[in-house]
Amino acid sequence: MVKSASVTRDFAFIQTAPGKVFVGWGPFEQLPFRRPERPAFFIADFFLDDPHPWRHPATWEETTFDELASRFDDLGAPQVTWEAASYGDFTKLFDSAHAAIERGDFKKIVPVIFESGRFAERGDWWRWFFTHLAQLPPGMRAYGYAYQNHGLVGATPEFLFQAESRGYRTMALAGTRPVLRADELLRDPKELREHRFVVDDIVRRLAPFGNVEIGPLGTLRLPKIAHLITPIFFNETGGSERMSFSDMVRRLHPTAALGVSPRSEAGERWLREADRGVKRRTFGAPFGLEREDRSALALVAIRNVQWNGDQVRVGSGAGMLLESQVEREFEELREKREQVKALFGLAAHVEAFA
Repeated sequence: MVKSASVTRDFAFIQTAPGKVFVGWGPFEQLPFRRPERPAFFIADFFLDDPHPWRHPATWEETTFDELASRFDDLGAPQVTWEAASYGDFTKLFDSAHAAIERGDFKKIVPVIFESGRFAERGDWWRWFFTHLAQLPPGMRAYGYAYQNHGLVGATPEFLFQAESRGYRTMALAGTRPVLRADELLRDPKELREHRFVVDDIVRRLAPFGNVEIGPLGTLRLPKIAHLITPIFFNETGGSERMSFSDMVRRLHPTAALGVSPRSEAGERWLREADRGVKRRTFGAPFGLEREDRSALALVAIRNVQWNGDQVRVGSGAGMLLESQVEREFEELREKREQVKALFGLAAHVEAFA
């Protein structure tokens, strides 16, 4: 049985502020650049290989998630049967990364794994998702799209950058604990070292182009997990024209929170080789919006649910250092995925390990 909704057009959305969501309705014009007179979404793959990442909507508006939800039919709760992520597959990734770190190819890298499932019924579940996004906790921003039978909905705690009148805000977000043990983050040498790699990577990428201000280290506490967070502000100098959205993306993405540190050809090769087995696609990629006045926001597309027809999946990544332990990293990955499933009301029966 296929359930349908009253709104079936292609669309994309991004939360621009608490209680506000920018929505673009299709059909979309896809181009390698943004038309200056129109807002456009920047929706890329993780490796930025798509030559046409700019999606220009036919119409657009700003509204609320509650109002968006009201435009869709109430189909109830989607039911998903999940197949647990494979510990064996992750161990292979872990061992490969550990060997590369021992060789000196890099000091940190972020393996990604996915947990797959199947909707019991195919349907447009957007009323359910938008209703949940209306209750999103502080510290997270929603985003997503619907395109034919493909879809993505996410709520990320991490943004790549936000353009302001006198510069850009960005952040380092790395280091994870269950929220009840959040205070441990500030005392854990491994988590602090992992976080510092991200801060240093961002500073190295931006410092040649202006002034970089590093804010105080703290913790971001979400409903189930917590992270180390450092706010960073960047202001271009030299009187030159402002860096373009695409330039900022390529300057920053992927930070060491999702990629490799230090950045190297060996690290790029490892990430691409790992991607051959299970494609990241948009997971961890920049997902953004730039408007006519050049106000801009680029999120990091983590904590999301992706689907194609009745096939659905949730991904997670964990920063790996030389001292990382496979059981602990696998558990961190599971906790992140469980947070996403709980956030969107998709926790359900889980089959045995593959």
